[in-house]
Amino acid sequence: MRAVAKCVFLPVADHEIFRLRDEVASSEGEDITFYDFVGVTPSASLSQIEKAYRKKARQIHPDKVKQSFIASRAAKKSSSKKPTVHVNKPPTEKEIKKAVKDANDRFSKLGVVKNILSGPGRDRYDHFLKHGFPKWRGTGYYYTRFRPGLGSVLIGLFIFGGGAVHYGILVLSYKRQRDFVERYIRYARRAAWGDDSALGGIPGLDGSMSPPIEQAEAEPGSVPMNRKQKRAMEKGNKKEKTAKKPTNRSGISTPTTSIGPRRRVTAENGKILIVEASGNVWLEEEIDGEVQEFLLDVDEIQRPSFRNTAVYRLPIWIYNTACGKVRSTSQEEDDEGVDEDVNGIATAVTSSGARKRNKKNGVPS
Repeated sequence: MRAVAKCVFLPVADHEIFRLRDEVASSEGEDITFYDFVGVTPSASLSQIEKAYRKKARQIHPDKVKQSFIASRAAKKSSSKKPTVHVNKPPTEKEIKKAVKDANDRFSKLGVVKNILSGPGRDRYDHFLKHGFPKWRGTGYYYTRFRPGLGSVLIGLFIFGGGAVHYGILVLSYKRQRDFVERYIRYARRAAWGDDSALGGIPGLDGSMSPPIEQAEAEPGSVPMNRKQKRAMEKGNKKEKTAKKPTNRSGISTPTTSIGPRRRVTAENGKILIVEASGNVWLEEEIDGEVQEFLLDVDEIQRPSFRNTAVYRLPIWIYNTACGKVRSTSQEEDDEGVDEDVNGIATAVTSSGARKRNKKNGVPS
C-alpha cells in the first residue's frame, strides 16, 4: 500500500519538467529518458548534446517525415512474374496532415528537451531522474510514498504493544505490589506496637540513649589518678557508649534480627500477621494442615526487565515448543529402536540357551 504527498512548494520549472517527461514517456516509451530521446548518455557534455540534437532533428524534421511517409505509401512494382490485382494507394490528405502534426509535436519536444539538458534545468532533471518523478493525479503532481502493509502493521503493533506497553504495565504492577506490601507492614506494626517502626515501645530499640550508669565512689584506699590517666579513662568510656548505641533504622520494611516478643495481628482481609519487636512482619498460612510463616519484604519483589516482556518471551516460547515436539518425536523413535534391539538380543539369548540345553540332553538341534 502507498500514500501520496502533493508537490505544492516546487517551482514552476520543475512542473514543466514533469509535464514534458510525461509527454515523452507517452509518445516514445515509459523507460525513455531525455538523454535517450536526444541520443546521448547522462554524462554527455554540452557539445555532445548539441551534436546529437542536430542529428536527431534532421531525422524527425516534419518535412523529411512527410516525404518519407508519402514515399513509403507510394506504388511499388511487383517483383513477381504473375500480375496481381492489388493496387497501392497513395496516402490521403488527412493521413498526411496527421503524420505532419505528430512530427511537429516530436520536433518541438526535442527542442525543449535539448534546452533543458543544455541549461540550468539539467541539474533538476538529474535529481528527479535519480530520486524519482512524481505522478499526475488529476489535480497536481504527487509523490508516491511507501505505506506499510498489514504484515508490517501487525509486526509494529506487536513490538510496540508487547515491548513498550507491556513493560509499562509490568512496572506499574511492580509499584502497586510494593505499595501493597508496605501498607501491610505499616498496618501490622501499628496494630501490634502502636508505631510504624515497631521499635518505639521497647527500651533500647528506638535509638534513644540508655540512662547513664552512675559510677561508684572511689574507695578510700584507691590510688589517685593524674590528669593523663583520667583523660584516657574518659576516652575509653566514650568508645564503650558509642559501641552500645543501636544502629539507625533503615527502610520501614527492611528485615532486621529478631529481638523481643512477637504479637499476632489480624489484617482487614482476615490474614494472620505476626509482628516481631524488631519490626519483621510474617504472614501465617496453613498449607496442607501445616502452619508456615512467610516474611514480608518488599525487596523480594522482582523488578521487571525487558526479558519479562512478550517481545522477548513469546519467540522463546514458540522456539521451545517447536523444539520440544521435534525432540519428543526423535526420542520416541530412539525408544522404539532400543526396544527392537532389546527384543532382538533377548530372542538371540533365548535361542542360544535352548541349543545349549538340547546338546546337554543329547537331542540334536
